[in-house]
Amino acid sequence: MVKSYYLTSNHLILFFLLFLSFVNNALGQIYKIPDSFIEGPFIYSYETNLKGISRVTPVGDIFSNYSSLELSLVKSSYIRSPNEWLKDKIYDVLGEIAETERLLRNKDSPLSDPIFEQFKHLPIFVDDTMQQLALNPLVFCKKIASLYNKAGKFYELNCTIPFGFFNNYLILRLQNEKKNWYFTKITTLNYNRLLDFLIIADSFQIYKPN
Repeated sequence: MVKSYYLTSNHLILFFLLFLSFVNNALGQIYKIPDSFIEGPFIYSYETNLKGISRVTPVGDIFSNYSSLELSLVKSSYIRSPNEWLKDKIYDVLGEIAETERLLRNKDSPLSDPIFEQFKHLPIFVDDTMQQLALNPLVFCKKIASLYNKAGKFYELNCTIPFGFFNNYLILRLQNEKKNWYFTKITTLNYNRLLDFLIIADSFQIYKPN
């Protein structure tokens, strides 16, 4: 029994030392969040090269579930080409875009109203968008831009994906700070929400806790 307690004590001391080391070297992230938004922990439900940090969403109804800002840490500290990384990353979110398409096709969706039948042959309708996404999703995106926020320089891929008379706004950002790469994904069906999210994203800072 004494031996068992001795081992347990050593384990606790080792854990405490590791914890202190982590705290002393850990970096924190901070956003300026308006009262109409909430921030919570973000965890990926599948294996990915990203480690989720936080998720910001507006306080609201069912459509609020389709508006979010997600911050993640890239597990690899080396990215040769941020532009190519972002271009590749858009293919990982196609499943979420397809989920948005299913939402708009739902029987309760405004697009299911018979009045929209007359527009189904137009290029702006959902079917054409899904075909274009399958061929090349980057056709809906602007050229990758180098911009700046409070934490410094970042790379941004800005996309607007049309679904009938709605737009799915998608912004992917990649930023290197304190020798770490941070990935930000903003998605929403509402342009005003997009502007709100951009303000939040631009307030991003890295700090070292005392």
